[in-house]
Amino acid sequence: MILAGVSLSLTGRFALQGRQVQRGLSLWETWVNETGGLPVGSGGSRSRVSLRIYDDRSRIADAQANVLRLLTKDRLDLLFGPYSSVLTLAVAPIAEAHGKILWNHGGSSDEVFARGWRLLVGGSAPAGTYFSGLPSWLRGEETGLERLTVLYSQRGTFAGQIARGLAEAAEREGFRQVALVPCDLSAIDPSTSLGERSDGAPQAIVLVGSYQDEVRVIRERRVLPSGVRRIAAVSAGLTAFGEAVGVHSEGVIGASQWEPGRGGAVQTGPDEAWVLSRFHQAFSEEPEYPAVQALALGVVAAECVHRADGLRDEALREAAAGLDVTTCFGRFRIDRETGRQVGHQPVLVEWRGGRKRVVWQPVGR
Repeated sequence: MILAGVSLSLTGRFALQGRQVQRGLSLWETWVNETGGLPVGSGGSRSRVSLRIYDDRSRIADAQANVLRLLTKDRLDLLFGPYSSVLTLAVAPIAEAHGKILWNHGGSSDEVFARGWRLLVGGSAPAGTYFSGLPSWLRGEETGLERLTVLYSQRGTFAGQIARGLAEAAEREGFRQVALVPCDLSAIDPSTSLGERSDGAPQAIVLVGSYQDEVRVIRERRVLPSGVRRIAAVSAGLTAFGEAVGVHSEGVIGASQWEPGRGGAVQTGPDEAWVLSRFHQAFSEEPEYPAVQALALGVVAAECVHRADGLRDEALREAAAGLDVTTCFGRFRIDRETGRQVGHQPVLVEWRGGRKRVVWQPVGR
């Protein structure tokens, strides 16, 4: 039996996404075992997978304790990362010190890949690319839109890197005014923080913070300056966002790592139809992108076990570095040195009539 383990936020501020990851990895476990298990050794034998999950309650200390337990007491074979960049940054050095690959599905901060950790494999697009397509899309949709403000959380590194990536893209598109405003989104009053400036109120605003804080601001969008023509939020990439804000979702733009029908022809692992059908069968709902990105990284890990002919972490990391393949999540390819994902890119969605639809995707996707 091959033991896979993960510390996940099943409670606390990352619980919405953490429970999705739990379901995605559980479905991965089902797929592996239904297809005969993972290949180990040169004799062609295969082993079933058992998944062990500990709740970190969205807390750094708990995530670190969980990972240490998985590595030292449980002596697991495959270690998946937690959800969120802050928790990933907290546990990655522990995995590195124990010589264990961290299969990182949910820590998208560029900082995760800047620390020099070798045993790290990223599955999702980095934070700096989340809204890279937004400025060009806005220019195509709104004539004369030139003033953009980004309200971003000062907590951790994830939000700031999204903001900086967006600002760089806006400057390339020729926006006349790009304001980055670090703030506490949990307490900010949009009616005062976005008031008139000498060079004009913003015409578009982007919120980058926790899911809960972004939802609160969107619910109060009626107090935004009258000149705001477009609003975007990271959380709007989740279906749960529409349920949380109701009619206030209309016209809000979000970034999504995955949307149905956008992944291309699958080369390894279950196809999208299987994922959608089995997820709904098991959980009576459609999967959110955190579930699919976790499941897909499990598929990548399985492919690496096959190519490495075993579970040695150095061999698995080398296999991952040479992999360029399409899963149900889309393309997987990492930078050989850092483990940063370079093959997968987010899409933009817009909420209309209570539903989100893809309005922009990278060229060639």
